[in-house]
Amino acid sequence: MRLITPVTSALRSYGAYIWLVIVLGSAVYFGMNQRAELGRIRDLALGAERGWIAALVVLEVLILSLIALTYRQLLAGLGHRIRIVPLMGVHLQRVVVGTVTPVGGPSSMLVFIHNLRQRGVRPADALLTVSIKSVMSNIAFLTLLLPVLFVQRPNALLVAGTAGLVLLVAAMAGGLALALRRSKPPAWLIRRVPRRGLRFMAQLRQHNLSYSSMVGPFGLMLATKLGGVLMLFFALRAVGHDTDLLVPLMAYVVGMVFLLVAPIFQGIGFVEVSMAVALQRLGVPPAAAIGATLLCRVGELWLPLAAGIVLHMLETLGRRFSHPTRPVPAAP
Repeated sequence: MRLITPVTSALRSYGAYIWLVIVLGSAVYFGMNQRAELGRIRDLALGAERGWIAALVVLEVLILSLIALTYRQLLAGLGHRIRIVPLMGVHLQRVVVGTVTPVGGPSSMLVFIHNLRQRGVRPADALLTVSIKSVMSNIAFLTLLLPVLFVQRPNALLVAGTAGLVLLVAAMAGGLALALRRSKPPAWLIRRVPRRGLRFMAQLRQHNLSYSSMVGPFGLMLATKLGGVLMLFFALRAVGHDTDLLVPLMAYVVGMVFLLVAPIFQGIGFVEVSMAVALQRLGVPPAAAIGATLLCRVGELWLPLAAGIVLHMLETLGRRFSHPTRPVPAAP
């Protein structure tokens, strides 16, 4: 019989609580380091127009629903039927891990795969789902970015960010195309891909995915990017500045490029500064530019982060009390 060590026993009994403490502790530490920004957000929220603040919150809920619907469509193509509400919860937990960890992309993907495995989705299918969603998201953003380069005189960083995004999209799309192609992979690729990677590709070929099935997820991700632009427009109206949609479009694109360049902690600091500076260069007064930028970041970052922390806490406690710990038998 396999021996059960005290550490293993403690993890089985209190693992959920330990993970909850780690998440909450990381969130508190993260919040303490951002006290100045949180204070400015509080002051702006108190002085902003309530109607536009409400519209901003409703818009963020719609964006989260579109993201969950994207996951649902992709998973349905792989033979998995999962409702939108649980998928929204899984995405919110991705937001938490992706924000409170320095480089949260890989960690948030692991959380996504783990949560879907608990719902009967194979890790290979979950990895394919989140990979396709990332590809569609980057292509959708590139669709907004390229026209902006022709409207606004780009600086060196914007050009470099665009070039990096084009290379990233090309690499991700190429890998996805190899995974979805019906014919046997070329010999040079088989010799260079590890055995685990080849098994992953073999599992993907069991699904009847086509390029036409990517149209729906792409449209949904493009809608989420346009929703981000609209959120910045709502934020500008909330602080009393009236403008057309072209101004928040250009400023939003600039901010998201900085998020790609500096993805640490969801680009906090880099995105705000770049977006506010872009708004000022487009004719928005400094106070309105800073206020709108912070309110926009509340909608797209801080609200999902807070909701994800609360949801994770409730789910962890709910699992703990619905499945009481059984006594661990002593080793013979």
